[in-house]
Amino acid sequence: MKRVAPKRALIVSVGYGEGHHAAARALAQEFCARDWSVRVIDPCKMAHPFLFELTRRFYQFCVRRAPWLWAITYEQTDTADWSVKPFAPGLRGVTETLAAQVKEFCPDVVLCTYPLYAHMLDALRLEGRVKVPYAVVVTDALEISRPWMVNKAPLIFLPDEYSLERVSERYALDFNRMAAVGFPVKREFHPDADRGVPDAETLWIVYGAYAPLGRVQQDLAALIARYPAACITVIAGAHCADLLHFASERVEVVPRTDRMHELFARAHFYIGKAGAATVFEAYASHLPVLVNYALPGQEQGNLELLLQDGAGCRVRTTADMLVTIEAALAHGAAGWCRMRDAMAQSGRGRGAKGIADVLEKRFLYEE
Repeated sequence: MKRVAPKRALIVSVGYGEGHHAAARALAQEFCARDWSVRVIDPCKMAHPFLFELTRRFYQFCVRRAPWLWAITYEQTDTADWSVKPFAPGLRGVTETLAAQVKEFCPDVVLCTYPLYAHMLDALRLEGRVKVPYAVVVTDALEISRPWMVNKAPLIFLPDEYSLERVSERYALDFNRMAAVGFPVKREFHPDADRGVPDAETLWIVYGAYAPLGRVQQDLAALIARYPAACITVIAGAHCADLLHFASERVEVVPRTDRMHELFARAHFYIGKAGAATVFEAYASHLPVLVNYALPGQEQGNLELLLQDGAGCRVRTTADMLVTIEAALAHGAAGWCRMRDAMAQSGRGRGAKGIADVLEKRFLYEE
């Protein structure tokens, strides 16, 4: 077997939400550990920083204040003709930035954690300006929009086998172009062997405050009243100032954190939004998820995957949340153990290794 050794990976991502960048960082970590030279870029931000910031703020507004508006936007992106977008006004500069980065870095493979870039590479390849192989790393589950799948990338990586079956049927895709490998999650996310089985006295909850403020306040008040001995870490985000009054010896309120992997390793539940990065980081940590908020569109698919695996629950109201926790802790926390074991058996959070293995087999060696 002859080694032909492609050793450069260009990873292209975008800063809308956390899923795209989280996947990109995990892939970079994995390839660096295998002695690849890696470059991670955000061509949208590089090409049009002011316009990018406006669109990013629009996305954040939809997430926080107007999920109905995001549903309309998502539907439009799902029905648009993406093959004409690479050289559309406002996007031409992004395409040229991507082309320049490929030319400068000379990668052996390009990994796209955002679907727009795959369509740009399609157009550049058609023009003869790009010859490097490229792959799409899908950062959603089950509810996967058209842009991810209707490009001409030689490889498309999906986070689970259910998504692979669904998109292959919906878009009539060749199975040889796709692989269900899991979602790329950084290696720091893993379960703590000393976590222990929870009860009312030892319960530890990580709460992501992404739901409307009124719901968040109701949830926290109810949790503190029902489980006064529980440790609760609140990732408060934009709600931080409104939630500081909940802080106490056992309740930590922070706007954000860079130690989520430590919290997830020790916690017993994550309660919050069904964002892709968070859901799959919970999978990697074997941490059952209670979803109290999910954006229309792609996040509904992440929720559906949790339910299908038996790894989490949808809690529509504060009362529903308390009932679900009570049931999970009953009979020696048998329900919690089932959800934890379902996550452990799924392998959903090991996508970075799976993607690197596939690419090394395809590109590093030839007979």
